[in-house]
Amino acid sequence: MTSRTRKRVAGIAAALVASAGAVTVTASAAQAAPLTPMERCLAGQSPNVDYQMTQFGNASGLNYPPGDNPPNAIFPGDVVRVVIDESTRVAINWWGESYGVDGHNDPAPQGFPFPGWPRFGSFYRFNNDPGGWVASGHDPNPYNPHPLRELTACAYAPNVPVRLGLQINDDNIGDNSGYWRYWLRIWY
Repeated sequence: MTSRTRKRVAGIAAALVASAGAVTVTASAAQAAPLTPMERCLAGQSPNVDYQMTQFGNASGLNYPPGDNPPNAIFPGDVVRVVIDESTRVAINWWGESYGVDGHNDPAPQGFPFPGWPRFGSFYRFNNDPGGWVASGHDPNPYNPHPLRELTACAYAPNVPVRLGLQINDDNIGDNSGYWRYWLRIWY
């Protein structure tokens, strides 16, 4: 080989090594892309928000964020999940009849906050300030409640900013005692 050919081969080899390095760097950068909020939730990674909530049986409702008229705090693209402390119970009368968050299987009659839905369970709805109730999950009716149990799986937030409201489906909370405890987790 002549010196000219050796230089040409060396130049081609150097170009190949350089391009291989560029490909390797590009592939490494693609692998390092951050996980989406849903991927982080499904992988059990730490949420951005981990908020403990206690829903007392003798209180009509509970909000996130807390307060009488809280601001929107859950945004489009966020992923929401609730972890329920299954050992907590609400007694719904003075005789000790108590339930977990799913309540009693029979439908509530008229006079209950959510007639036709299971009695004595905890229900959630999303609400936009100032727009009002927001459809959630696969239900297009924004006024319908949802059993809190639905949020034990990773779920996308609605497509508008919202806050979360919880309510017990009971027509007489005055004789209730006990509480349910949850952790609201939000990834963004």
